Amino acid sequence: MTGAHPSRGRHAVAPCRMATGFLLAACLAACVPAAAGAATPGRPGLVRSVLGGVGVPAGAAARIEWLHLSSTTGELPAPDVGRQVATLILDVDKDGTNDFLVASYEKIVWYRRDKAAGKWTRYALEDGMPPGSLEAGGDFCDIDGDGDPDIVMGSAYKGQGGVWWWENPCPNFDPKTPWRRHLACQVGGQHHDQMFGDFDGDGKTDLAFFDNKSARLFLARIPAKPTDPWPYAEIAALPKEGGPPEGLAKADINGDGKLDIVGGGWWFEHTGGGTFKAHPVNPKRQFSRSAVGAFIKGSPGPQVVLGSGDGVGPLELYRLDGAKWVAKTLIDVMDHGHTLAVGDIDGDGNLDILAGEMHTPGPGDKCKTYILFGDDRGNFQVEVLSAGIGAHESKLGDLDGDGRLDILQKDFQKDRRIDVWLNKGPAR
Repeated sequence: MTGAHPSRGRHAVAPCRMATGFLLAACLAACVPAAAGAATPGRPGLVRSVLGGVGVPAGAAARIEWLHLSSTTGELPAPDVGRQVATLILDVDKDGTNDFLVASYEKIVWYRRDKAAGKWTRYALEDGMPPGSLEAGGDFCDIDGDGDPDIVMGSAYKGQGGVWWWENPCPNFDPKTPWRRHLACQVGGQHHDQMFGDFDGDGKTDLAFFDNKSARLFLARIPAKPTDPWPYAEIAALPKEGGPPEGLAKADINGDGKLDIVGGGWWFEHTGGGTFKAHPVNPKRQFSRSAVGAFIKGSPGPQVVLGSGDGVGPLELYRLDGAKWVAKTLIDVMDHGHTLAVGDIDGDGNLDILAGEMHTPGPGDKCKTYILFGDDRGNFQVEVLSAGIGAHESKLGDLDGDGRLDILQKDFQKDRRIDVWLNKGPAR
């Protein structure tokens, strides 16, 4: 799991144990394939995001100064894995600074951070999957109990229902040597999104994942010997007419001290034993992305954010009013908004939202990536981080060890690029 509160930059490696709380999942201009901000005079590479959106005063200053690095300029090694389906941010080598990985349908690479040199080196993680094997999503935790984070990912359109995990070889890394892969379980077909957490309150780690085509949610357990098959059970079946459910996040929605699962426009409550109850947030948004956080101070519980994912639709914030979820539209239309993450980006103590559109499929060169800065009252100031650069499964995390949340931006297939936006603090 990503053992970190959404307002924190570092992803701590935990022995697959979860704490309850408001946790992260998951988690507006002529468009050109470059940053939408202008370079700060005298400081090459430093850019400021461009303001936009309803309610933003004319002439308001951008909040953050970013150092933009890209594989298109040689500042980062190119992933060179094909169409890029997934990313994760985690401290692979346990040196105290986060690394990150990029996965395609067949391959996975990870980028090792050399903090002293200020650069990343590309390492192989998986190099031998059949075509069409791996899907968007993935998560990590210390699966085998040896103190380092291991990786889990699920099956894509040709993956035949597999859920696999990769054993971290720390400290014995070689740039050309992939990690050892294990089959955790095999059920259904396509598994878009996986998530670790203790969802039944027994102190042990579960793995939640969707079988998308059949609209079912499964829970798997890590056995005492993790290389053995993982036991799993179906815990919810959603209406198929709602479309394939996507997007997973986690939080204690009802205040009972247990983490609940949020995804596909629903939240799932553990009611005892192996039984879960599905509660609607907005069942019409089953085919969506999900994030969760405490965006409104004094609210009795966290709020849910739903994005358009692999379709077209609004970015919405849902708050619970009695027994009913009430929606607030944050951005009217996002075209293939397959990036959705939550964290305190500007360090003011309030949760913010990262939301981005894919390029292809999507609006092409008109695609945008937004930062929505929260005010702790459910209101947001919207800025455009970039225009013309696709954002698919982009993530928030501290990538340079300075305690600030940075952004890992990943394209799907247009340029097959990666971009890192290092947060340099308040714009000057």
